[in-house]
Amino acid sequence: MVVRARNGGSGGEDARKVVTVSDGTTLEVRARDGVVFADGDDDDYADGGSGRGGRRRAPLVFVHGSYHAAWCWEEHFAGYFAARGRATRSVSLRAHGTSGATPGSAVAGTLETHARDVAEVIEAELKAMGEDAVAPVVVGHSFGGLVAQRVAADDGVEVGGVCLLASVPPTGNAAMVRRFLRRDFFASMKITYAFITKAFGTNAALCRECFFSPELPQADVERFAAEINDSSSLRMLDLKALDASLPVPRPSGAKNHDAPFFILGGSRDFVVDREGLEETAAWFDGELRVVDGLAHDVMLDAKWRVAADAIDDWLERNNL
Repeated sequence: MVVRARNGGSGGEDARKVVTVSDGTTLEVRARDGVVFADGDDDDYADGGSGRGGRRRAPLVFVHGSYHAAWCWEEHFAGYFAARGRATRSVSLRAHGTSGATPGSAVAGTLETHARDVAEVIEAELKAMGEDAVAPVVVGHSFGGLVAQRVAADDGVEVGGVCLLASVPPTGNAAMVRRFLRRDFFASMKITYAFITKAFGTNAALCRECFFSPELPQADVERFAAEINDSSSLRMLDLKALDASLPVPRPSGAKNHDAPFFILGGSRDFVVDREGLEETAAWFDGELRVVDGLAHDVMLDAKWRVAADAIDDWLERNNL
């Protein structure tokens, strides 16, 4: 017998929620309740059981990067992990997706305000899940990885672990930009221009160069480019002001000082290089995995399932 949460569906159907944080801003949260198996029932597992029994698994809280929103996790990752017994919450940061913006602000927020918002979403959702809720694993992509790092470091909420996907390192992206400029000046300038102007939102070829591998079907690239173009009304962060918040400290508080970290990236990523991934893994004493052929948008690219399998394996090995 498979016991399903209220949303039903083999991977937990996507439910759209609104969470109001302390300053009154409303945040879009897309929620799935994971499929729950009783002991010995894994044979009914739609995507292949692995003898996991009835252990309560950590929920996953997904945090997107620049020019994305909650939708990017719902395409593949949220359903994949919900089908493996995990509740998922995909958050749209301020001024992204259908989330509200801070009145009068020229950017969506600061690293600190984004991290506080995610922490408040975690608090609200854990309360809704009940007293037996398990501390979530925060999964952050690109600049959302910086936000995830900050959530753990602030120690305001307990996290079971942190998974950083193609994440900006705790010292920021300046060193990576310099390395890319030295390797290929013109290609690097084109990608930098695309991020400044959001040109990849209306240019599918440029969108592929920035986010996706050659193997991703053109129809998917065009569809994702349109989503990216509509995902944000403001820049996620002021990169000049961000320097004052860096480096993100290692978690040292009572709640998260021993939280495990997993760092994953791709060999075809032209936004976050291997050196950046290695820096992040060394800083947080985390496990590193680089997937051959994977581009920057690891949750949407052609090899997204390889990335998801690697995360799933790390979660299980860490009893999360």
